[in-house]
Amino acid sequence: MLYKNLVKQNLVGSSEPKNEKQCHLDDLHSQVYYSHQSNLRMLALVTSLVMFVIYLQLNTQKAVVTNNLEQSNRFRSYKPTEMDLEKITKEFSDYSEKYQKKHDNDKESMKRLNAYHTTSENIKEWQKSDEHGNVEYGHNDLSDWTDEEFEKSLLPKSFYQRLHKEAEFIKPIPESLANMEGNSGAYPDFFDWRDRNVVTPVKAQGQCGSCWAFASTATVEAAWAISHGGEKRNLSEQTLLDCDLDDNACDGGDEDKAFRYIHRNGLAYAADLPYVAHRQNTCSIASSWNTTKIKAAYFLHHDEESMINWLINFGPVNIGMAVIQPMRAYKGGVFKPSKYACENEVIGLHALLITGYGTSEQGEKYWIVKNSWGNTWGVEHGYIYFARGINACGIEDEPIGILA
Repeated sequence: MLYKNLVKQNLVGSSEPKNEKQCHLDDLHSQVYYSHQSNLRMLALVTSLVMFVIYLQLNTQKAVVTNNLEQSNRFRSYKPTEMDLEKITKEFSDYSEKYQKKHDNDKESMKRLNAYHTTSENIKEWQKSDEHGNVEYGHNDLSDWTDEEFEKSLLPKSFYQRLHKEAEFIKPIPESLANMEGNSGAYPDFFDWRDRNVVTPVKAQGQCGSCWAFASTATVEAAWAISHGGEKRNLSEQTLLDCDLDDNACDGGDEDKAFRYIHRNGLAYAADLPYVAHRQNTCSIASSWNTTKIKAAYFLHHDEESMINWLINFGPVNIGMAVIQPMRAYKGGVFKPSKYACENEVIGLHALLITGYGTSEQGEKYWIVKNSWGNTWGVEHGYIYFARGINACGIEDEPIGILA
């Protein structure tokens, strides 16, 4: 009885003979069983292969990441020692005191310290190289600016491509003016309108893309003094930022629209409308104010002789040029940017004023150029001696002269 009960519960096999139908069922069960086992083995094999592929991919990826990290570490910036940090901090403290820098909080101080240190390292590298001539580099009021802040103060790289094509007020120079010769026949070896006391001191545009307004105003100041018996007027760049709505204030503008505005409306005195480095909500010039206007503006022939001709006979020449990073730390010598840098390392364009020209003791011809980066930059309180006669960085591409 116990044996039969176990057989019924499938706990032991039955020794009783099976009929034909039962045998057929057993065969089917066996086939299904072995087929299922085969499928399981196949699934296990496929799973193993997939896991193996994933393993290979992960290890390959890990190797790539590790290699990238090694490359990154290889070029990681040098970490200064504690002694280096003390030296850098002391230099920055002295710099801040010399240039009267004030910082609102620790975060701002660290930002300026980092920018100053970057400039210091750049100056060392630029000074080692003679790529841009026998030039001296050093710190100035711009040394604690970030690269982004400096670039924002410049004009877009495509600016001067549009100026000639789109100009409405500035006209090509009449041949009667272009063919004038110097008063003494041959041109002198050295000439500078500053010696005639008609050029106002260098000003600072700050972190505002208003070089176009400063160069335009400086050109008008000199032209007015030359044509009015040496009467120097300190005129307002802010006039153009607030009132010349065809231009874009700190986001850039051009001399054609600026000179057109000055021709029609004139510039206020700087004392009446001081510079604030941004566009104000209203144009506050009163009708009773004495403004300074100009008569005409001309595109000069873009070559050295034509520029000298205008410079000597009529006055300083408004120019535009490409800027490369080393120029921001210029401190002396004739700046002669390399052709490669002028073609491949330009960070923006800039408007300036040529007040004269000369030749160094080494025979290097240069323009005397008034900038708008303040009187701590460059030589002689804000000027640069820039290579002449080779159109370096496009300095002879777009010369403009005006009559007041």
